[in-house]
Amino acid sequence: MTQEFQTRRGGRKGGLLVVGFALLCALVLAPALTGASSAAAPAAAPAATTTQWAYGGQGHSTGTLQIDASTITWNANFGWAVILTATNTTPTTVQLEEQRTVGIDLTTTLSGPSVNASYTYHGAESDLAFVNLTDTATVFVNGTPVPALGLTNESLQVRAAVDQSIQAVVRGHSHSGWLNVSGAAQGTVAFAPSLGLLPLNLSGVSMWNSSSTASPAASWNISYAWADLGWNGTTRSGAGSLVGNWTADGPVSLVGLQVAVAHPFTDHRARTAVILLIRGPVDGYDGYLLVPHAFDLFGGAPHAFDSVALGSASVGSGEGETLYASPGARGPTISAADSTFGASPGATNALAQPTSGPFPASSSGPGATVEGQPMSVAAAQAESACLANGCSASVSGAPSGLLGIAVIALALIAVVGTVGVIEWRAYARRQSSRALVGGYSEAWTNGVPPTSAQAPPSPGSASKGPEAPPTRP
Repeated sequence: MTQEFQTRRGGRKGGLLVVGFALLCALVLAPALTGASSAAAPAAAPAATTTQWAYGGQGHSTGTLQIDASTITWNANFGWAVILTATNTTPTTVQLEEQRTVGIDLTTTLSGPSVNASYTYHGAESDLAFVNLTDTATVFVNGTPVPALGLTNESLQVRAAVDQSIQAVVRGHSHSGWLNVSGAAQGTVAFAPSLGLLPLNLSGVSMWNSSSTASPAASWNISYAWADLGWNGTTRSGAGSLVGNWTADGPVSLVGLQVAVAHPFTDHRARTAVILLIRGPVDGYDGYLLVPHAFDLFGGAPHAFDSVALGSASVGSGEGETLYASPGARGPTISAADSTFGASPGATNALAQPTSGPFPASSSGPGATVEGQPMSVAAAQAESACLANGCSASVSGAPSGLLGIAVIALALIAVVGTVGVIEWRAYARRQSSRALVGGYSEAWTNGVPPTSAQAPPSPGSASKGPEAPPTRP
Protein backbone atom coordinates (compact mmCIF):
# COMPACT_ATOMS: atom_id res chain seq x y z
CA MET A 1 0.00 0.00 0.00
CA THR A 2 1.14 3.52 -0.50
CA GLN A 3 2.42 5.62 2.34
CA GLU A 4 1.28 9.22 2.16
CA PHE A 5 3.03 11.21 4.84
CA GLN A 6 3.58 14.93 4.81
CA THR A 7 7.10 16.37 4.51
CA ARG A 8 8.26 19.19 6.76
CA ARG A 9 11.38 20.93 5.53
CA GLY A 10 11.90 23.55 8.18
CA GLY A 11 12.84 23.85 11.81
CA ARG A 12 14.79 20.66 12.58
CA LYS A 13 18.02 20.34 10.67
CA GLY A 14 21.21 18.42 11.27
CA GLY A 15 23.87 16.34 9.54
CA LEU A 16 23.52 14.35 6.34
CA LEU A 17 24.59 11.44 8.51
CA VAL A 18 21.27 11.49 10.33
CA VAL A 19 19.34 11.75 7.06
CA GLY A 20 21.01 8.63 5.72
CA PHE A 21 20.79 6.85 9.04
CA ALA A 22 17.09 7.62 9.42
CA LEU A 23 16.58 6.14 5.97
CA LEU A 24 18.18 2.95 7.18
CA CYS A 25 16.11 3.02 10.31
CA ALA A 26 12.82 3.63 8.52
CA LEU A 27 13.31 0.32 6.71
CA VAL A 28 11.32 -2.34 8.42
CA LEU A 29 8.74 -0.43 8.78
CA ALA A 30 9.42 2.19 8.09
CA PRO A 31 3.05 2.41 10.78
CA ALA A 32 -0.78 8.31 19.41
CA LEU A 33 -3.00 5.56 19.65
CA THR A 34 -4.43 4.83 23.40
CA GLY A 35 -7.63 3.68 24.83
CA ALA A 36 -9.85 0.72 25.27
CA SER A 37 -13.08 -0.21 23.65
CA SER A 38 -15.39 -3.13 23.22
CA ALA A 39 -16.93 -4.95 20.30
CA ALA A 40 -20.25 -6.49 21.17
CA ALA A 41 -20.68 -10.05 19.92
CA PRO A 42 -24.11 -11.13 18.69
CA ALA A 43 -25.55 -14.03 20.67
CA ALA A 44 -25.07 -17.47 19.15
CA ALA A 45 -27.80 -20.09 18.83
CA PRO A 46 -27.84 -22.52 21.80
CA ALA A 47 -27.04 -25.56 19.64
CA ALA A 48 -24.51 -23.78 17.47
CA THR A 49 -21.38 -25.62 16.42
CA THR A 50 -18.03 -23.88 16.79
CA THR A 51 -14.80 -24.30 14.81
CA GLN A 52 -11.49 -22.60 15.57
CA TRP A 53 -8.29 -22.25 13.53
CA ALA A 54 -5.27 -19.95 13.29
CA TYR A 55 -2.40 -18.85 11.08
CA GLY A 56 0.46 -16.37 11.15
CA GLY A 57 4.14 -15.87 10.46
CA GLN A 58 7.25 -13.87 11.22
CA GLY A 59 10.10 -12.52 9.15
CA HIS A 60 13.45 -11.43 10.46
CA SER A 61 16.66 -9.87 9.26
CA THR A 62 19.81 -9.73 11.36
CA GLY A 63 23.27 -8.81 10.17
CA THR A 64 26.38 -6.70 10.17
CA LEU A 65 27.81 -4.61 7.37
CA GLN A 66 31.40 -3.40 7.40
CA ILE A 67 32.44 -0.56 5.08
CA ASP A 68 35.97 0.74 5.66
CA ALA A 69 36.06 1.70 9.34
CA SER A 70 32.28 1.94 9.74
CA THR A 71 30.09 -0.89 11.04
CA ILE A 72 26.34 -1.15 10.71
CA THR A 73 24.34 -3.80 12.55
CA TRP A 74 20.61 -4.47 12.46
CA ASN A 75 18.09 -6.76 14.07
CA ALA A 76 14.59 -6.62 12.59
CA ASN A 77 11.51 -8.73 13.33
CA PHE A 78 8.01 -8.34 11.95
CA GLY A 79 4.93 -10.50 11.64
CA TRP A 80 1.34 -11.13 12.57
CA ALA A 81 -0.94 -13.85 13.92
CA VAL A 82 -4.68 -14.44 13.43
CA ILE A 83 -7.06 -16.62 15.46
CA LEU A 84 -10.52 -17.26 13.99
CA THR A 85 -13.55 -18.80 15.70
CA ALA A 86 -16.62 -19.61 13.60
CA THR A 87 -20.03 -20.34 15.13
CA ASN A 88 -22.98 -21.42 12.97
CA THR A 89 -25.93 -19.21 13.93
CA THR A 90 -28.57 -20.17 11.33
CA PRO A 91 -28.63 -22.52 8.33
CA THR A 92 -27.31 -19.65 6.17
CA THR A 93 -25.25 -17.51 8.55
CA VAL A 94 -22.14 -17.77 10.68
CA GLN A 95 -20.64 -15.52 13.32
CA LEU A 96 -16.87 -15.14 13.02
CA GLU A 97 -14.65 -13.88 15.83
CA GLU A 98 -11.23 -12.64 14.67
CA GLN A 99 -8.29 -11.90 16.96
CA ARG A 100 -5.32 -10.36 15.15
CA THR A 101 -1.96 -9.17 16.45
CA VAL A 102 0.73 -7.32 14.49
CA GLY A 103 4.27 -6.55 15.64
CA ILE A 104 7.25 -4.74 14.09
CA ASP A 105 10.61 -4.32 15.85
CA LEU A 106 13.89 -2.84 14.66
CA THR A 107 17.17 -2.06 16.37
CA THR A 108 20.06 -0.77 14.28
CA THR A 109 23.40 0.85 15.07
CA LEU A 110 26.06 2.69 13.11
CA SER A 111 29.57 3.10 14.48
CA GLY A 112 32.77 4.54 13.06
CA PRO A 113 35.87 6.55 13.98
CA SER A 114 33.88 9.77 14.43
CA VAL A 115 30.26 8.66 14.68
CA ASN A 116 28.03 6.44 16.80
CA ALA A 117 24.29 6.23 16.26
CA SER A 118 21.41 3.93 17.18
CA TYR A 119 17.75 3.70 16.28
CA THR A 120 14.92 1.63 17.73
CA TYR A 121 11.35 1.14 16.54
CA HIS A 122 8.50 -0.89 17.98
CA GLY A 123 5.01 -0.96 16.48
CA ALA A 124 2.16 -3.19 17.60
CA GLU A 125 -1.55 -3.56 16.98
CA SER A 126 -4.20 -5.77 18.59
CA ASP A 127 -7.58 -6.25 16.90
CA LEU A 128 -10.78 -7.97 17.95
CA ALA A 129 -13.74 -8.21 15.58
CA PHE A 130 -17.07 -10.03 15.48
CA VAL A 131 -18.32 -10.53 11.93
CA ASN A 132 -21.65 -11.91 10.75
CA LEU A 133 -21.38 -13.67 7.38
CA THR A 134 -24.03 -15.07 5.08
CA ASP A 135 -23.87 -17.49 2.16
CA THR A 136 -26.80 -15.73 0.46
CA ALA A 137 -24.78 -12.72 -0.74
CA THR A 138 -23.93 -11.90 -4.36
CA VAL A 139 -20.86 -10.97 -6.38
CA PHE A 140 -20.67 -10.27 -10.09
CA VAL A 141 -18.50 -12.26 -12.47
CA ASN A 142 -18.34 -10.67 -15.92
CA GLY A 143 -21.54 -8.80 -15.05
CA THR A 144 -23.44 -11.93 -14.02
CA PRO A 145 -24.64 -12.31 -10.38
CA VAL A 146 -23.09 -15.29 -8.63
CA PRO A 147 -23.88 -16.69 -5.12
CA ALA A 148 -21.25 -15.59 -2.63
CA LEU A 149 -20.15 -15.44 0.97
CA GLY A 150 -20.90 -11.93 2.18
CA LEU A 151 -20.38 -9.63 5.16
CA THR A 152 -23.62 -8.49 6.82
CA ASN A 153 -22.23 -6.52 9.77
CA GLU A 154 -19.17 -6.20 11.98
CA SER A 155 -18.16 -4.82 15.36
CA LEU A 156 -14.54 -3.91 16.00
CA GLN A 157 -12.04 -2.75 18.58
CA VAL A 158 -8.42 -1.83 17.78
CA ARG A 159 -5.49 -0.85 19.99
CA ALA A 160 -2.22 0.25 18.42
CA ALA A 161 1.03 1.97 19.37
CA VAL A 162 4.41 3.01 18.00
CA ASP A 163 7.58 3.88 19.95
CA GLN A 164 10.59 5.34 18.14
CA SER A 165 13.91 6.71 19.35
CA ILE A 166 17.23 7.79 17.90
CA GLN A 167 20.59 8.75 19.37
CA ALA A 168 23.60 10.00 17.41
CA VAL A 169 27.01 11.33 18.41
CA VAL A 170 29.26 12.91 15.75
CA ARG A 171 32.66 14.22 16.81
CA GLY A 172 31.45 14.53 20.39
CA HIS A 173 28.25 16.36 19.50
CA SER A 174 24.97 14.58 20.19
CA HIS A 175 21.43 14.56 18.86
CA SER A 176 18.69 12.38 20.32
CA GLY A 177 14.99 12.18 20.85
CA TRP A 178 11.88 10.01 20.90
CA LEU A 179 8.29 9.74 19.72
CA ASN A 180 5.45 7.78 21.34
CA VAL A 181 2.10 7.25 19.62
CA SER A 182 -0.90 5.32 20.96
CA GLY A 183 -4.61 5.05 20.40
CA ALA A 184 -7.78 3.04 20.07
CA ALA A 185 -10.73 2.67 17.76
CA GLN A 186 -14.08 0.97 18.20
CA GLY A 187 -17.42 0.75 16.47
CA THR A 188 -19.78 -1.13 14.20
CA VAL A 189 -20.69 -1.17 10.52
CA ALA A 190 -23.63 -2.80 8.72
CA PHE A 191 -23.97 -3.40 4.98
CA ALA A 192 -27.10 -3.30 2.83
CA PRO A 193 -27.10 -5.53 0.92
CA SER A 194 -24.41 -7.80 2.41
CA LEU A 195 -21.02 -7.02 0.91
CA GLY A 196 -20.01 -9.99 -1.25
CA LEU A 197 -16.51 -11.27 -0.45
CA LEU A 198 -15.93 -14.61 -2.18
CA PRO A 199 -17.91 -16.62 -4.73
CA LEU A 200 -19.18 -19.83 -3.16
CA ASN A 201 -17.57 -21.67 -6.06
CA LEU A 202 -14.16 -20.29 -7.04
CA SER A 203 -13.58 -22.86 -9.77
CA GLY A 204 -12.92 -21.13 -13.09
CA VAL A 205 -13.44 -17.64 -11.61
CA SER A 206 -10.56 -15.20 -12.08
CA MET A 207 -12.18 -11.87 -11.11
CA TRP A 208 -15.34 -10.66 -9.38
CA ASN A 209 -16.75 -7.50 -7.85
CA SER A 210 -19.43 -6.34 -5.42
CA SER A 211 -20.68 -3.16 -3.77
CA SER A 212 -22.83 -2.17 -0.83
CA THR A 213 -23.88 0.80 1.30
CA ALA A 214 -22.12 0.93 4.66
CA SER A 215 -23.89 2.31 7.74
CA PRO A 216 -21.09 2.89 10.28
CA ALA A 217 -20.90 4.04 13.89
CA ALA A 218 -17.16 4.09 14.63
CA SER A 219 -14.94 6.45 16.62
CA TRP A 220 -11.30 6.67 17.67
CA ASN A 221 -8.75 8.66 19.65
CA ILE A 222 -5.04 9.26 18.99
CA SER A 223 -2.40 10.65 21.36
CA TYR A 224 1.30 11.33 20.86
CA ALA A 225 4.28 12.91 22.61
CA TRP A 226 7.79 13.68 21.37
CA ALA A 227 11.08 15.28 22.39
CA ASP A 228 14.06 16.50 20.37
CA LEU A 229 17.47 17.13 21.91
CA GLY A 230 19.22 19.07 19.18
CA TRP A 231 22.83 19.23 18.02
CA ASN A 232 23.48 22.56 19.69
CA GLY A 233 22.01 21.66 23.06
CA THR A 234 18.52 22.98 22.39
CA THR A 235 15.59 20.94 23.61
CA ARG A 236 12.14 20.88 22.08
CA SER A 237 9.13 18.75 22.94
CA GLY A 238 5.45 18.52 22.34
CA ALA A 239 2.29 16.46 22.57
CA GLY A 240 -1.03 16.22 20.83
CA SER A 241 -4.27 14.31 20.63
CA LEU A 242 -7.29 14.05 18.39
CA VAL A 243 -10.55 12.22 18.03
CA GLY A 244 -12.28 11.09 14.87
CA ASN A 245 -15.28 9.14 13.70
CA TRP A 246 -16.82 7.32 10.76
CA THR A 247 -20.57 7.80 10.93
CA ALA A 248 -21.69 8.80 7.42
CA ASP A 249 -23.45 6.22 5.28
CA GLY A 250 -21.62 5.62 2.02
CA PRO A 251 -20.58 3.15 -0.65
CA VAL A 252 -17.97 0.43 -0.17
CA SER A 253 -16.88 -1.66 -3.15
CA LEU A 254 -14.77 -4.79 -3.55
CA VAL A 255 -12.81 -6.35 -6.39
CA GLY A 256 -11.60 -9.93 -6.00
CA LEU A 257 -8.87 -11.69 -7.97
CA GLN A 258 -7.81 -15.34 -8.05
CA VAL A 259 -4.02 -15.71 -8.33
CA ALA A 260 -1.49 -18.54 -8.48
CA VAL A 261 -0.41 -20.15 -5.20
CA ALA A 262 3.21 -19.18 -4.66
CA HIS A 263 4.25 -21.73 -2.02
CA PRO A 264 3.19 -24.95 -0.23
CA PHE A 265 1.69 -25.06 3.25
CA THR A 266 2.91 -26.80 6.37
CA ASP A 267 -0.31 -28.85 6.65
CA HIS A 268 0.05 -29.95 2.97
CA ARG A 269 -3.53 -28.92 2.17
CA ALA A 270 -4.58 -27.31 -1.10
CA ARG A 271 -5.83 -23.74 -1.01
CA THR A 272 -7.05 -21.14 -3.48
CA ALA A 273 -5.10 -17.86 -3.51
CA VAL A 274 -7.14 -14.66 -3.76
CA ILE A 275 -6.64 -10.92 -3.40
CA LEU A 276 -9.45 -8.68 -2.11
CA LEU A 277 -9.27 -4.98 -2.93
CA ILE A 278 -11.66 -2.88 -0.85
CA ARG A 279 -12.44 0.69 -1.88
CA GLY A 280 -13.95 3.02 0.68
CA PRO A 281 -13.05 4.70 4.00
CA VAL A 282 -11.74 1.40 5.43
CA ASP A 283 -8.67 -0.81 5.08
CA GLY A 284 -9.35 -4.55 4.79
CA TYR A 285 -7.13 -7.12 6.52
CA ASP A 286 -7.20 -10.92 6.50
CA GLY A 287 -10.44 -11.07 4.55
CA TYR A 288 -12.88 -9.98 7.26
CA LEU A 289 -11.32 -7.20 9.35
CA LEU A 290 -12.24 -3.60 8.40
CA VAL A 291 -10.24 -0.79 10.05
CA PRO A 292 -11.19 2.88 9.46
CA HIS A 293 -8.51 4.25 7.13
CA ALA A 294 -8.22 7.62 8.88
CA PHE A 295 -7.28 5.81 12.10
CA ASP A 296 -5.15 2.98 10.70
CA LEU A 297 -1.62 3.53 12.02
CA PHE A 298 -0.07 1.09 9.51
CA GLY A 299 -2.37 1.83 6.57
CA GLY A 300 -0.66 4.85 5.01
CA ALA A 301 -3.10 7.57 6.09
CA PRO A 302 -1.65 10.96 7.13
CA HIS A 303 -1.61 11.63 10.87
CA ALA A 304 -1.01 14.68 13.02
CA PHE A 305 2.29 13.29 14.34
CA ASP A 306 3.86 12.82 10.89
CA SER A 307 5.74 16.10 11.24
CA VAL A 308 7.79 14.72 14.15
CA ALA A 309 8.04 11.07 13.04
CA LEU A 310 11.40 9.38 12.43
CA GLY A 311 10.03 6.76 10.03
CA SER A 312 6.86 4.98 9.02
CA ALA A 313 5.71 1.39 8.65
CA SER A 314 3.07 -0.33 6.54
CA VAL A 315 1.34 -3.69 6.95
CA GLY A 316 -0.25 -5.45 4.00
CA SER A 317 -3.85 -4.98 3.04
CA GLY A 318 -5.33 -5.08 -0.43
CA GLU A 319 -2.47 -5.39 -2.92
CA GLY A 320 -0.08 -6.14 -0.04
CA GLU A 321 -1.89 -9.25 1.12
CA THR A 322 -2.60 -12.60 -0.53
CA LEU A 323 -5.32 -14.66 1.14
CA TYR A 324 -5.65 -18.45 0.92
CA ALA A 325 -9.13 -19.95 1.01
CA SER A 326 -10.14 -23.45 2.07
CA PRO A 327 -13.58 -25.07 1.56
CA GLY A 328 -15.97 -24.26 4.42
CA ALA A 329 -19.56 -24.88 5.50
CA ARG A 330 -20.58 -21.40 4.30
CA GLY A 331 -18.26 -21.25 1.29
CA PRO A 332 -14.53 -20.47 0.99
CA THR A 333 -12.86 -19.73 4.35
CA ILE A 334 -9.59 -17.81 4.81
CA SER A 335 -7.13 -20.17 6.51
CA ALA A 336 -3.71 -18.69 5.59
CA ALA A 337 -2.25 -15.52 4.11
CA ASP A 338 0.89 -13.75 2.94
CA SER A 339 1.35 -10.17 4.18
CA THR A 340 3.82 -7.52 3.03
CA PHE A 341 5.56 -5.31 5.57
CA GLY A 342 7.13 -2.19 4.10
CA ALA A 343 8.23 1.40 4.54
CA SER A 344 8.62 4.71 2.79
CA PRO A 345 12.02 6.07 3.83
CA GLY A 346 11.49 9.33 1.96
CA ALA A 347 8.01 9.84 3.34
CA THR A 348 8.98 11.05 6.79
CA ASN A 349 8.71 14.77 7.10
CA ALA A 350 12.16 14.90 8.69
CA LEU A 351 13.89 13.67 5.55
CA ALA A 352 13.89 16.86 3.50
CA GLN A 353 15.18 16.38 -0.05
CA PRO A 354 18.67 17.87 -0.36
CA THR A 355 19.55 20.06 -3.29
CA SER A 356 22.80 18.17 -3.82
CA GLY A 357 24.74 15.18 -2.55
CA PRO A 358 23.84 11.50 -2.23
CA PHE A 359 20.16 10.70 -1.75
CA PRO A 360 17.88 7.91 -2.93
CA ALA A 361 16.34 8.66 -6.30
CA SER A 362 12.91 7.33 -5.29
CA SER A 363 10.82 7.72 -2.18
CA SER A 364 9.34 4.25 -2.57
CA GLY A 365 10.25 2.02 0.32
CA PRO A 366 11.43 -1.56 0.74
CA GLY A 367 9.04 -4.38 1.43
CA ALA A 368 9.21 -7.91 2.81
CA THR A 369 6.50 -10.55 2.39
CA VAL A 370 5.89 -12.95 5.27
CA GLU A 371 4.15 -16.27 4.69
CA GLY A 372 1.35 -16.78 7.19
CA GLN A 373 1.20 -20.54 7.67
CA PRO A 374 -1.54 -22.58 9.40
CA MET A 375 -0.75 -23.17 13.07
CA SER A 376 -2.40 -24.35 16.25
CA VAL A 377 -4.40 -21.88 18.31
CA ALA A 378 -1.94 -22.28 21.19
CA ALA A 379 0.99 -21.47 18.88
CA ALA A 380 -0.85 -18.41 17.56
CA GLN A 381 -1.53 -17.20 21.09
CA ALA A 382 2.16 -17.54 21.97
CA GLU A 383 3.17 -15.73 18.81
CA SER A 384 0.68 -12.95 19.50
CA ALA A 385 2.23 -12.35 22.92
CA CYS A 386 5.68 -12.31 21.36
CA LEU A 387 4.66 -9.82 18.66
CA ALA A 388 2.95 -7.48 21.11
CA ASN A 389 5.96 -7.32 23.43
CA GLY A 390 8.85 -7.68 20.99
CA CYS A 391 10.30 -10.89 19.55
CA SER A 392 13.94 -11.94 19.36
CA ALA A 393 15.71 -12.56 16.07
CA SER A 394 16.02 -16.25 16.92
CA VAL A 395 12.35 -16.93 16.20
CA SER A 396 11.60 -19.20 13.30
CA GLY A 397 10.32 -17.49 10.19
CA ALA A 398 11.16 -16.83 6.60
CA PRO A 399 14.13 -14.46 6.37
CA SER A 400 13.51 -11.82 3.76
CA GLY A 401 16.08 -11.48 1.03
CA LEU A 402 14.39 -8.29 -0.15
CA LEU A 403 14.59 -6.83 3.33
CA GLY A 404 18.27 -7.71 3.64
CA ILE A 405 19.10 -6.14 0.29
CA ALA A 406 17.22 -2.99 1.26
CA VAL A 407 19.14 -2.78 4.55
CA ILE A 408 22.45 -2.98 2.71
CA ALA A 409 21.42 -0.39 0.15
CA LEU A 410 20.28 2.05 2.80
CA ALA A 411 23.36 1.32 4.88
CA LEU A 412 25.49 2.54 1.99
CA ILE A 413 23.55 5.78 2.06
CA ALA A 414 24.20 6.08 5.78
CA VAL A 415 27.95 5.61 5.33
CA VAL A 416 28.02 8.11 2.49
CA GLY A 417 26.20 10.48 4.78
CA THR A 418 28.93 10.05 7.38
CA VAL A 419 31.53 11.12 4.86
CA GLY A 420 29.35 14.09 3.95
CA VAL A 421 29.20 15.28 7.55
CA ILE A 422 32.98 15.17 7.93
CA GLU A 423 33.58 16.97 4.66
CA TRP A 424 31.06 19.69 5.47
CA ARG A 425 32.66 20.47 8.83
CA ALA A 426 35.27 22.56 7.08
CA TYR A 427 32.57 24.42 5.18
CA ALA A 428 30.59 25.12 8.35
CA ARG A 429 33.70 26.33 10.14
CA ARG A 430 34.17 28.97 7.45
CA GLN A 431 30.59 30.06 8.01
CA SER A 432 30.91 30.30 11.79
CA SER A 433 30.97 34.07 11.72
CA ARG A 434 27.43 34.09 10.38
CA ALA A 435 24.35 33.95 12.57
CA LEU A 436 22.99 30.65 11.32
CA VAL A 437 24.40 27.59 9.60
CA GLY A 438 21.98 24.90 8.47
CA GLY A 439 19.24 26.26 10.69
CA TYR A 440 21.23 26.19 13.96
CA SER A 441 23.25 28.90 15.69
CA GLU A 442 27.03 28.98 15.67
CA ALA A 443 27.15 27.46 19.16
CA TRP A 444 28.56 24.32 17.57
CA THR A 445 32.03 25.67 16.96
CA ASN A 446 33.11 22.75 14.82
CA GLY A 447 30.31 23.50 12.38
CA VAL A 448 27.24 21.69 11.10
CA PRO A 449 26.22 20.64 7.60
CA PRO A 450 24.62 23.25 5.32
CA THR A 451 20.87 23.51 4.71
CA SER A 452 21.01 21.11 1.74
CA ALA A 453 21.44 18.22 4.20
CA GLN A 454 18.61 18.45 6.68
CA ALA A 455 18.40 15.94 9.51
CA PRO A 456 15.43 14.10 10.96
CA PRO A 457 13.83 15.12 14.22
CA SER A 458 15.67 12.72 16.52
CA PRO A 459 13.53 11.64 19.43
CA GLY A 460 15.37 9.63 22.12
CA SER A 461 14.36 6.28 23.53
CA ALA A 462 10.64 5.87 23.45
CA SER A 463 10.82 3.24 26.14
CA LYS A 464 13.33 4.78 28.55
CA GLY A 465 12.88 7.35 31.24
CA PRO A 466 9.74 8.73 32.88
CA GLU A 467 9.20 11.23 30.11
CA ALA A 468 9.00 8.52 27.44
CA PRO A 469 7.01 5.57 28.82
CA PRO A 470 6.36 2.57 26.59
CA THR A 471 3.02 2.77 24.80
CA ARG A 472 2.79 -0.78 23.48
CA PRO A 473 -0.74 -2.16 23.51
